Amino acid sequence: MKKAIELVMFDLDGTLADTGHDLADSVNFTRAHFALTPMPERQVYANVGRGVEHLLKQSLPEEGAKRFAEVMRVFLEYYEAHLLDRTVLYPGVREVLGYFRDKRRLVVSNKIYRLTEAVVHGLGIAGEFDAILGGDSAAEKKPHPALLQLALAKFHVAANDALIVGDGDTDIEAGKRAGVATCGVTYGLGNIGDMLAAKPDVVIDSIGELPTYFC
Repeated sequence: MKKAIELVMFDLDGTLADTGHDLADSVNFTRAHFALTPMPERQVYANVGRGVEHLLKQSLPEEGAKRFAEVMRVFLEYYEAHLLDRTVLYPGVREVLGYFRDKRRLVVSNKIYRLTEAVVHGLGIAGEFDAILGGDSAAEKKPHPALLQLALAKFHVAANDALIVGDGDTDIEAGKRAGVATCGVTYGLGNIGDMLAAKPDVVIDSIGELPTYFC
């Protein structure tokens, strides 16, 4: 039987949008700036989902902390200018957003808010959401439940009536800590094994399967 919900929270990178190529390109532009060899795309993807600081610290460990401010500046300047070069919505996203049009729909991402907003607007789906939350919209990023708790409080929705959909263990853990239903997707950028180990309530291979389980 389908579970009725009032609010659905979507992760962005690897859930709504395939942002991997542009992130990898930006990481490798930054590595080249520091005379470092390119990193394989899949290796970059493994570091996506926990915020830009984590992404860069893992993707440029050679620089360590000594030049991190410069690393961040180089990456952000390039990524902000190229974040829609190859980024696309996953198949079925528009249809699923339409299915949930009578619910509260949110983007809840660990990506910096202004970057999250730029991607969502650039992909033409900003009008589908009641709110967009980024990694700096609350005091803590996922897997901490702060972003989800902020969303629940903002729309006065009980945790039992809410859902988070994401490709990472961070999404599932945040959802469990916030007390909301959790749905893991297998098609994204996150490590599937880590996501499954977090024990989501539902696992789907396409976002188009979401209406099978929730209404």
